[in-house]
Amino acid sequence: MQNDGTAPGVDPRVALLLTEAYRHGKAIVATSGTVPALEAVGVPAAAPGIVTGDGDDWVQVLLQLLAGHRGWQRMAAPGSPIAPS
Repeated sequence: MQNDGTAPGVDPRVALLLTEAYRHGKAIVATSGTVPALEAVGVPAAAPGIVTGDGDDWVQVLLQLLAGHRGWQRMAAPGSPIAPS
């Protein structure tokens, strides 16, 4: 993300939505065509709770993430038992 809070080529409303969803630990799905938008606003596509890909493979993963309400591993304090390794 640029210092002024914008990302080139990404609608500012979409940038805000993505960063807020990431910050709140919400599940995010991105197709291969939208991964650059995630990265442009500073959301790492490989973070816990983010599903990327095309086709229908992501549906089951998303349902599991939604059942957990948040991507808790993404929000864990460093060194905690649920922190990503």
